[in-house]
Amino acid sequence: MLILMTSTAARFSQFSEAAMQNNLALRALFSLPPIQTSSSTALTVPETPAPKTVTGDRELDAVLWLRDCIKTGHAALIAQALEAFKKIKTPAKELEDRYCEHLRIASGGNPFAVIFGGMGFANLESLASSSSEKLAKRNDAVARFGSIDNVFKDTPAEAACKKALRGLKRPETEYGWREYDSEKADARFAKHAELMPHTLADCMHAMEFSSTLYWLRHACADNAGDHWPAFQAHDDYCFRSMARIAPRSKEEALAIFAFMEEDSRMDRTETDDILRNLISGGWA
Repeated sequence: MLILMTSTAARFSQFSEAAMQNNLALRALFSLPPIQTSSSTALTVPETPAPKTVTGDRELDAVLWLRDCIKTGHAALIAQALEAFKKIKTPAKELEDRYCEHLRIASGGNPFAVIFGGMGFANLESLASSSSEKLAKRNDAVARFGSIDNVFKDTPAEAACKKALRGLKRPETEYGWREYDSEKADARFAKHAELMPHTLADCMHAMEFSSTLYWLRHACADNAGDHWPAFQAHDDYCFRSMARIAPRSKEEALAIFAFMEEDSRMDRTETDDILRNLISGGWA
């Protein structure tokens, strides 16, 4: 392990004292557009979804309709739906069991359709919370990008990552998907000053941008998909970089640790090396 850490340090010996300052070019590139007042105020009037006959069970169809009302994310419709749900006296567990049985028959016994389709069916409070959050994200996205279409156009950061890795092959892994060789991708990114994090805070800034962009897009469209491979490769590059960039202070080290916990990154391959770096990185 000592040999590995020594070789890693040597490989990145080109970093000087100046690299301990935040990379302002990276931070400018990996930033969302500012909110445009004209777009942020152009909110639509909520339209009540039409009731539909889906299961043939009046209570279940009523719950499905209330769920559709809640999924709009609009406060008035959510409040009305939650109030209407209180008038259904059948216990939530019984409603879920009946709906799961409907899904089982309709899907021909597909267990995944039952598990994922019936999960939380009668938990309208939780649906209300997630729907309100989704609408807030969608409004924020439109306020920043101007329209839903613009949300899905390449950001300058995505375009820069694609350009940096242009021509680099993505070999197929043993699991059947294709991904960039990490060392080759890292070497490509390191050639572009605006893509190279100088500090742990830079790494966190770029990864938080990536995460925020992902969730804004998923708030604007169902099944919005994953990031472009080149953009995801840069996110991975920033994560790996946290194993070799020394923390500048105790506070920065703790901030990175908290970020990794909150962003569910603790189970990744590089985590042990990152934690060792946070502990023994030289901060006073």
